[in-house]
Amino acid sequence: MLIKLRDNLFLTIILIVASAAVYGVQFIIFQRGDETLFYLLQDLAFVPVQVLVVTLVINRFLSLSEKRKKIKKVNVIISTFFSETGTTLLYEIGKFNQENNALCEMLKITDLKKEKSLFGGKRTQNAYPYDFYADPAKLGDLALVMEGYKAPLLSMLENSNLLEHDSFTDMLWAVFHVADELKIRGPFGELDPSDIAHLSNDLRRAYEALVAEWIQYILYLKTEYPFLYVAALRKNPMQVREEEAA
Repeated sequence: MLIKLRDNLFLTIILIVASAAVYGVQFIIFQRGDETLFYLLQDLAFVPVQVLVVTLVINRFLSLSEKRKKIKKVNVIISTFFSETGTTLLYEIGKFNQENNALCEMLKITDLKKEKSLFGGKRTQNAYPYDFYADPAKLGDLALVMEGYKAPLLSMLENSNLLEHDSFTDMLWAVFHVADELKIRGPFGELDPSDIAHLSNDLRRAYEALVAEWIQYILYLKTEYPFLYVAALRKNPMQVREEEAA
C-alpha cells in the first residue's frame, strides 16, 4: 500500500513539473503572460466537467460492464453446479419430501412451447408442498452421496465470484450443513425422534434453497441458452416418481 502511494505521489509531482515546464516555455517564447493565464484558467474551468464525465459516465459504464462479466461467471458456476452436483442432490434429497410428487407436478416442464405452464405459473416459495421426514432407512444412501460431493461444494464456496450471489451461497451452506449433520450422527437406525426432526428440518431447508436456485437456473437457460435448456429438460430432477405415486 505504501509503495503504491509513493509511486502515485512521484507520478503526480512529475506531471505537475512537466505542466509547469510547458507553460514556462510558452511564456518564454511568446511573452504573453496574460493569455497564458487566461487559457490556464479556461482549462481549469472545464476540469469539474471532465471529472463529472469520467466519474459518472465512463466509470459507471465500466462498472456495468464488469458487473455483467461477473454475473456471467457466476452463471457459469451455477450451471456447473447443477450439471455435476445439484441435479443429483435435488433428486436424492427429494426422496425425503413426502409431497414431492405434488411439487413435481407444480414445477412440471414438458416442452419449450408451453411457456405459460412453466412451473405452473408464478408461485411463492411458501406455496410449494414440503413435508420432510428424515427416514433412517434412506439416510445411509444419502450420506454416501453427500460425502462424495463435499469437496466440490467447498471449492465453490471458496470462489470469490459467488460473494455477490448471496442466495446461491446460502444454498451451498445449507447443503453442506446437511452433509456435516449426516457425518456426525451415530448409526441412523438408532436416531431418536429429536434427531430425526432436526435432520428433517435441515433437509427441508437445503431442498427449498436448491429448488429456488434450480428454478432461477432453468429460467436463465430458457432465456439466454435455449439449447442448454433443452438439455436440462432431459436431466430434469423434478419428475414424478412412480414408486412414490403407487
